[in-house]
Amino acid sequence: MKIYLVGGAIRNKFLGLPIKDKDWVVVGSNPRFFIKKKYKQVGKKFPVFLHPRTHEEYALARKEIKSGLGYKGFKVNYSPNVTLEEDLMRRDITINAIAKDKYGNYFDPYDGLKDIKNCILRHVSNSFSEDPLRIFRVARFAALLFHLGFKICKETLFLMSSSFLKNEIKYLEKERIWEETKKAFKTKHPNIYFKVLFKCNIIIYAFPEIYYLFNLNEKLYYFNKQYFLNQNIFLGLAYISKYTNKIDMRISFFLQLFSLNFVNCVSNKKKKLFLKFFFNFVKKFFFRINVPNKIKNLSIVFVKNINFLIDIHYKSSEEIIFLFKRINAWRNSEIVYKLSFLTDCYINFLNIFYKKHFYKNVFVGNYLKNVFKVAQSISFKNVSKKINKGIQIQKEINKLRKSAIDKWKCSIFNKKI
Repeated sequence: MKIYLVGGAIRNKFLGLPIKDKDWVVVGSNPRFFIKKKYKQVGKKFPVFLHPRTHEEYALARKEIKSGLGYKGFKVNYSPNVTLEEDLMRRDITINAIAKDKYGNYFDPYDGLKDIKNCILRHVSNSFSEDPLRIFRVARFAALLFHLGFKICKETLFLMSSSFLKNEIKYLEKERIWEETKKAFKTKHPNIYFKVLFKCNIIIYAFPEIYYLFNLNEKLYYFNKQYFLNQNIFLGLAYISKYTNKIDMRISFFLQLFSLNFVNCVSNKKKKLFLKFFFNFVKKFFFRINVPNKIKNLSIVFVKNINFLIDIHYKSSEEIIFLFKRINAWRNSEIVYKLSFLTDCYINFLNIFYKKHFYKNVFVGNYLKNVFKVAQSISFKNVSKKINKGIQIQKEINKLRKSAIDKWKCSIFNKKI
């Protein structure tokens, strides 16, 4: 029996990146050995075991033979006769197909170290085209390693664009697509992930809602050239990623950019209709790939209220109080700070990429946060001591909040004068 360190730990060591997890492959053994040593088995289709102390993954060397459709359509052979080279052959890209033994010797049958040196993402073998999930993995690695100069080789891009893989995508579990997309949004350059999927013509199969919105914007651009090209949607995702690594904020900003063109290209009478149309697409996108509610809710709130937030200086105290109620700010104050940040980034992005300052000297974020603090200063306990009935308490609180905001506005106005 021989044990080898494989995968990401070796790749990250040579790239100078943090090593988060260590994965091991075991050649010449069987499940009984690990069960006897009190390892915890986690794989059903093929045996993967967790070390009782370190909790690192130990997987038996295996071969995979395509036998069905989708990610699960494989027969797995994990007999003791499977060699290390055969196990490495089933991996997606060469930089993940490097192993190291306990003596520090490296085994690199598919030139992964050479590809690390040349900053190339290359498939290990033609069996790459048997698994549709690999498209998303390679796109994610392209995003993860973009800052190091990595590019996908032409042959791999060709396989990623194959009609066979496109047909296989519909058999992928939505949780698997979301998992890769979530990891991509955590990278420094999530825009590269979507660029790769567009380049391979995979986006229409993976994210048909985004594909449709992208092409709708492209058509509208020809009718109204004052609105920026779809290329700036990717630039917008790159822009927000410089200032926050939170997935919910990145996705919210990304989706809002899609709505910008076609909402602004129509008359005021049709704006509400287009907004409803857009919300339905966004909801379908979230539902189909099973996005968590925390991420979904922020995106919907931001898209629905962006126009109100931009003009918040001109809104009445009653309208602002109703906004806080609408976004559930009294129970979740964090959303106010997230919307403040997103709105400021959105305005700055428009000013930069339109190359015109449509919103001069507008600091929406600070204004929104300050007005929320003023409204929040009204104590529910003090009001409830004086009034017993729930409806009357709420009316009195809203009245006091309105009065407090009005006074604050007056003080700000006087300072400016």
